[in-house]
Amino acid sequence: MGSQVGPLRIIDTPVEQQWSRRQLASKRPVLLAMICIAFISGIQGVDPALNSVAMPAVAKAMHLDASATGFLKSLGTIVLAASLLGAGIVGDRRGRKKVLVLGVLLMGVAAILSAFALNPLMLGFSRVLMGVSTAMSFSMCLAITTTLYKKSELPKAFGLFFGVGAALIVAATAVSGTVQGHFGWRATYLVTAVLCIVLCIAAIFLLPENRSAMVRKFDGPGVLLAGVGLVALVYSIGQAAVRGWGDPIVLGGMAVAVVVLGVFVLWERHCPDPGFPVQLFKIPAFTAACLAGVLFNWADASMLGQYPAMALPAGVPAAVVSVVVALMYVGMICGAVLAGIAQGRFNLSNRFMFSSGLLLCAAGLGTQLFLHDAHNVLLPAAGLLIIGIAVMWMQNPETAIIMGSAPVGNFGAVGAVKPAVGQLGFGLGFALAAPISSIFTGGGLLTPRAYGMGLGVQALFFVAAAVVIGLMLKPRRTV
Repeated sequence: MGSQVGPLRIIDTPVEQQWSRRQLASKRPVLLAMICIAFISGIQGVDPALNSVAMPAVAKAMHLDASATGFLKSLGTIVLAASLLGAGIVGDRRGRKKVLVLGVLLMGVAAILSAFALNPLMLGFSRVLMGVSTAMSFSMCLAITTTLYKKSELPKAFGLFFGVGAALIVAATAVSGTVQGHFGWRATYLVTAVLCIVLCIAAIFLLPENRSAMVRKFDGPGVLLAGVGLVALVYSIGQAAVRGWGDPIVLGGMAVAVVVLGVFVLWERHCPDPGFPVQLFKIPAFTAACLAGVLFNWADASMLGQYPAMALPAGVPAAVVSVVVALMYVGMICGAVLAGIAQGRFNLSNRFMFSSGLLLCAAGLGTQLFLHDAHNVLLPAAGLLIIGIAVMWMQNPETAIIMGSAPVGNFGAVGAVKPAVGQLGFGLGFALAAPISSIFTGGGLLTPRAYGMGLGVQALFFVAAAVVIGLMLKPRRTV
């Protein structure tokens, strides 16, 4: 299937696109559209990174306690989880470019509102708007990419997608430190706003429009159930990192999540026009991809959470810790490029990519067992770099499988799965790493030994996970 403007120019894409004559005047409109999408996808990582940079200064300026600070820091993520499926369905029905452009524009508005917030209520509203608009933009980035490239080309396309996104996070984070140092925390949010405005204009001129060829009813009950279930799940896991897994709020929230998401699955299975095709989880590759997504985000969060928690109280300068942590994003850039080459040029199997990636996660975590001095930055730097490579090594095939499994009319809805499993894994990493390491602290500060032992225990789990996913994707013999 292709897209045509005029009698001569035909663009071969899996789904028919509505290209403008101006877009088709360029020699490679699909590549330009993909580069634009890749930069827009990076904002999903830029915003929480810069929000984390700004929040300590925000808390001081607005006199927030630790609980309020933590809530405002995670509010955008919680709302993002609630909005994913609804945003995906609306994009499929109304036009994916329209929803993406509106999402990026509203992200810019949310960032401006954050920059000029006068009190916690205004800041909270801006973070809610940021969560909704991020769900709109990121789910459509995934959906549009899938309409531009054939399934065999998706690993290479997502290599560009995630490589550019990781590079944007590194650049924006580096710039934000200088900006905040000179102009204050409000200017940090304006960095996000400027990026959003520029990319919104680029999207208007570079992206084609497409939508589902089938007109489906909006699955209101399904969207509501998915939103409530995901909010309960993400919030409960986030609270577990603060309150502990035995806290009644955490246990109650987890119970609500299990019940509501269970009802969601039953509803979708019996709904005549479901918003999400739950039968996809019967496909071993799809389930394995979702599981891998949870796991590599878990490894990512474990290192990101534990290294600063060990190094900063030990007297390692914050600037040094920031540089070491930034190496993870450098690894991600390398991993995205390598994964695209591995599958695009050498045709490595998804089974190999996932199993080897999980073993790389285990290696990155396991190297921390040999750390004896908190001021030794080489081992943490190596661990973060390795895990960064592993994350993108797996994220390319994970995304290609998830989006490649989507029915043509459900690209936006299925795209909601990718960030949902990411949020779940990231939350688990933060919530489980500290309790595991605390076994070796004796109730005191996180020492290098406890830090290494805690991550070493997790490394063993990732070795086992590599074996499990390898078995899940083992080729079946046909008679």
